[in-house]
Amino acid sequence: MALNRYTVISTVTVPAGTLATPVAGEPDSGGAAGYGNAATTGGPLYPQTFTAGTVLVLDPASALYAVMSASLRPYADTDAVGHTALSN
Repeated sequence: MALNRYTVISTVTVPAGTLATPVAGEPDSGGAAGYGNAATTGGPLYPQTFTAGTVLVLDPASALYAVMSASLRPYADTDAVGHTALSN
């Protein structure tokens, strides 16, 4: 799994159940039969809205990235202007 930082460039609402993909036998994916509710087995119960300017850390192979890819750009640290070694 490769994680990258992205900035949301336009507000996007992701349908309920998109954020997680349950896989039987995979730890932390909610794939075990009979455990949890929709929040642990298929993503959140309600749609999720991400507003422009939000910074996210995503796996490019994830379902969330696939849904949001048109609304993402690679993260650029605009606050790093090179003043870390300067002092008065």
